[in-house]
Amino acid sequence: MCDREELIAPFLALGIDFGTSAVKAVAMTKRGDVVAEASAPYPTHRPSGDVAEQSPEDWENAMVTVCRAVAAQVDPEQISAIGLAGQLNGIVRSNASGDPIGPALIWLDQRAEAETQALARAFGDDLYATTGNRANGISVAPKLRWLADNGLLAPRTLVMQVKDWIGLRLTGQAQTERNEASGTLLMRFDETEWDEGLCAWVGIQSSDLPPIGAATDQLGVLRPEMAKALGLIPGTPVVIGSGDTGALAVGCGAYAPGTVAVTLGTAGHVVAASPCPPAQEVRGMWRMGHVTPDRELWLGLVPAGALSMEWLRDVFALGGTRPDFDSLEAAARGVDPATVQAMFLPFLAGAGTPWSAPAHGTLSGLDLTQGPGHLIHAVHAGVAHAVAASLDAFLSAGLNIGQIRLAEGGARSPIWCQTVADVTGRDVEVLAHGDTSAVGAALLAFAGLSDDPTTALDSLIADAVRPVHSYRPDPALHRFHQSRHAEFMARAAEEIAPR
Repeated sequence: MCDREELIAPFLALGIDFGTSAVKAVAMTKRGDVVAEASAPYPTHRPSGDVAEQSPEDWENAMVTVCRAVAAQVDPEQISAIGLAGQLNGIVRSNASGDPIGPALIWLDQRAEAETQALARAFGDDLYATTGNRANGISVAPKLRWLADNGLLAPRTLVMQVKDWIGLRLTGQAQTERNEASGTLLMRFDETEWDEGLCAWVGIQSSDLPPIGAATDQLGVLRPEMAKALGLIPGTPVVIGSGDTGALAVGCGAYAPGTVAVTLGTAGHVVAASPCPPAQEVRGMWRMGHVTPDRELWLGLVPAGALSMEWLRDVFALGGTRPDFDSLEAAARGVDPATVQAMFLPFLAGAGTPWSAPAHGTLSGLDLTQGPGHLIHAVHAGVAHAVAASLDAFLSAGLNIGQIRLAEGGARSPIWCQTVADVTGRDVEVLAHGDTSAVGAALLAFAGLSDDPTTALDSLIADAVRPVHSYRPDPALHRFHQSRHAEFMARAAEEIAPR
């Protein structure tokens, strides 16, 4: 808890993160004490299995809810800056005034597989040389081509991602940054500028995209009409912030090389900073810009992280009431992990690192001895094996892995935290605050007020990012999971193989 002096200090930052399922906001001090927080959900529309859309109006309405809730807990005059974070690869089409045109396709939308293959054929190895990444269906580029091919992308339409559209609504200015831009497959990685050839292929001009700045740049100030709606102060500086991977890296301390952040939100992210390019290309590892230009960010992705447990809860509910967190923990606690024969491939939303391919989840190895607790352990372990696959990819790329920091919703489960330690064979630290992207956005807001953001971030992270629990791998269980990891990888290879 923070003391009374910190509570009344007129120096807070507000971090707002637009995640896959909810917006989260935190007001915090420079030393990392969260003095107010709020969250509000919004729906994802899934009329069919490959469609995932959200309404920008829902994001804005949820933002109003959380900002008003925060403003009721602190004096808005205390908020010195606002920082933003948001899910990557969510496409907002808008007119020149910023009014959205139709729903936003979010990163989970899987309709652009044909366009993904066409992108790979059209550019070949040049795509990797230009953008630092291979073609994948999550990114903005193939989704834009799908929209264009289906007559849903009018000429001169402004194209933004989630936090950038929000920034436009808050300040009247549209700008993005390296972390978010590098995930689109439209940015020239080494030059940090939009590639005209790739833009033309997807059906837009580079001027249809917001300019690329730095995550710590001040975008503008809060417009009076938005300040009134949010319960905040007009003229409050708004810092661009970062895509959720850059923000969560800051919020977990994965800014200096050696620290790996693992977040178990809707998706599972495995992120680490590096001052240099990968030693070799690793399939399925995303190379991204970090929040400052002196380093880059490597991302391993588990598309269905905690989403896998949400799926299992729905299965257990049979259309009725879903079991709560304590019930799940109790069921898992009653089972020895070494007796779990079931194996889960967490490919419910496709296969992430290192496969980067469409795939389906599987649950195998079942018999009459495997009950609900066994299935919970199987899902925990399946996601942990996918995390371990990302760590292996990082090692192949030349990264030295030191400490692992664990956060977000799945980190609330001590059993899942221990499973990550047992599967990876590494110590795992759990952070004090779970909403790491919102915390990272607040730290970026503080850094944006500094004349030297890079140095400021180092100091801010050292003061604000604090582990509260540590889990060490159990040697016997690590050997058990080691014996199953090769089988997990082999089954994964079979699942993504062309049929």
